[in-house]
Amino acid sequence: MNHSRRVMAGIPATYVCPRDGSELVPPSASERSAYIRNGIHHCETCSGMLLNADAAASSFCSEKLQEMHEGFVEEGTSDDIDCPFCESQMKVRSFSFQRLDGSLTEPIEIDGCPSCSSFWLDAGELHRLSPPSNGSKDAKVEANSLAVVLEILLQLPVVFV
Repeated sequence: MNHSRRVMAGIPATYVCPRDGSELVPPSASERSAYIRNGIHHCETCSGMLLNADAAASSFCSEKLQEMHEGFVEEGTSDDIDCPFCESQMKVRSFSFQRLDGSLTEPIEIDGCPSCSSFWLDAGELHRLSPPSNGSKDAKVEANSLAVVLEILLQLPVVFV
């Protein structure tokens, strides 16, 4: 049953990871305030994150995601994953974020849905932008630091590359 039918039937929406098929943890069940504030569903298996403008509790985050969504409506390369929110075929695009000094971050690939304002971020993309973890293999510590990196990125201007 797709998302809209589940919600109309009064069943809480659950989503699956587009990479490994495991059930995503909803923002409300997360212990991370950044996930709750920004409406981020996450995969405990692959550490990927699913964002949606309508799910974001922060209006700033919602506006930023809507801005990013515009980049997927007309452009982007078709991807092999379906949107967990609306089941449309996602597209992939490269983004950079403009730092306060005007320089750009390394480009990262983000999967976006051209139909709704949803995005999938593979953990590996955010790892490239995050500081080293000092050898820690603790998944919880890693997820917390990726949430902080994402929250910082959402504060910066987006540059389509």
